Amino acid sequence: MAEIVTPELNAKVNVFLEVADQKYDMTEVSEKAKADYKANHSEKLEDIKVYVKPEDGKAYYTANGGKIAGNVNL
Repeated sequence: MAEIVTPELNAKVNVFLEVADQKYDMTEVSEKAKADYKANHSEKLEDIKVYVKPEDGKAYYTANGGKIAGNVNL
């Protein structure tokens, strides 16, 4: 019987998006979105969804169940 190895759940994951000779670090993009939220909104950040749109050179986000929206430059 083959041994099943489960990877560490706490392992650091780096995700990159490569489009048209550009490389975007998704961790940096997520941090930019959170920083933008904190700079422009006083409500506590409950959740954030980030949508990357390289053709616009932007990452759009919605926060707190979609009640708040914003964007940052890639």
